[in-house]
Amino acid sequence: MKISHVNFCTKTVDNIEVCGILKEIKCEFHDNIFKITIMNNDEVVVEEVFEEQKVEEVVEHEVFEEVIAEPSEKVIEEPVNKKLTIADVKNIIYENISKNTAETYFRSVKQVHDNFKEDDVRELLKKENEIIEFIETKYDKLTTIKNKLCGMLKVYNLLNLECTQLKCKIDHYMVSLSIEEDKKKENPINKRTVEEAEQIVNYFKNELKTMEEELFDDEDIPMSEWNRNWDKDAQLYAILKIYLNHGVLRPSELIGLKITDTDEGCDKINYYNITTHELIIHNHKNDRKGTKNIEIRDVNLRRVLRKGLNQYLVTNQNGELYSSSSSFGKMFKSRFNDYNPYDLRKCVSSLAISEGNTEKINMLERNQGHSLNTILKNYNTYNKVDV
Repeated sequence: MKISHVNFCTKTVDNIEVCGILKEIKCEFHDNIFKITIMNNDEVVVEEVFEEQKVEEVVEHEVFEEVIAEPSEKVIEEPVNKKLTIADVKNIIYENISKNTAETYFRSVKQVHDNFKEDDVRELLKKENEIIEFIETKYDKLTTIKNKLCGMLKVYNLLNLECTQLKCKIDHYMVSLSIEEDKKKENPINKRTVEEAEQIVNYFKNELKTMEEELFDDEDIPMSEWNRNWDKDAQLYAILKIYLNHGVLRPSELIGLKITDTDEGCDKINYYNITTHELIIHNHKNDRKGTKNIEIRDVNLRRVLRKGLNQYLVTNQNGELYSSSSSFGKMFKSRFNDYNPYDLRKCVSSLAISEGNTEKINMLERNQGHSLNTILKNYNTYNKVDV
């Protein structure tokens, strides 16, 4: 499928090219998202979601409800050996931030300072985890906790101090708040239950376990001969393991993927390097955002992928590359109980949202190429709320 120039202002598409005979095609615009659903004569469904590409902005995740974010952030150079009092910090904040915003930020810092009673604020800021714990214990509302953490982040940034844990926590609360807000908008009629998603994912996990048992019957075969066994079962095992561990990548990113033992000569293709254990996706729908690098840590998946050295990740019954995502989807659907990759993507995404697993949600955003907003709107299918 090839789509030319999606115009989000006029909500039009210049051209859509699809191979084969279509039974149904559906196009939808939602805010900054364009979604196209295609069903061919074999009833194989392919969905693609396109997000409006905007200029990348640096977001500090620190905007309080009543606060406007600062357009730029100045780093203050203070002598490291000089004691930094709370009065010094107040001056720094008020000199570099607008008054209303400064009052809000300083209030957060002052509350933390009063609790720990540390004379030197620089020493106080070394207690990053204790500061986080204090704020999380003192306040109940997610919004308040996030805002207080953001106030502390501003001080760390102004003083050019590292605060990895604080940033991770803010990211966690940003995701949690987005999910909470989304639930308020949900229409339960259009939803399915989390239990249904778990059943589907468990079906795939059981299939994976069965394939794994069969694949590792060849333990006694020398590793040098493993590539002789790069058959359909090995290929589907590898793809399914990638889907369950790293997110459901688009079929178009996998159907031409080469398995190599070098990075040389691979700068224009998608490939897996058995030496570095990295899955490199140069060509993807959002390739203007750069290459996707996925580290494969699962030992069994590494072992199976080694079987396919110098071959493609997946080929048809004739040993040839699939001509399209639809043809790959048809094969996948016939092998896995009438489920296509997009069914699995919805289940995996919904479960991550349901669990509120920030780390997994971030991974899915990165690997599947969608923002949290897109996941919530298009793939959060299995989160029915009882009313």
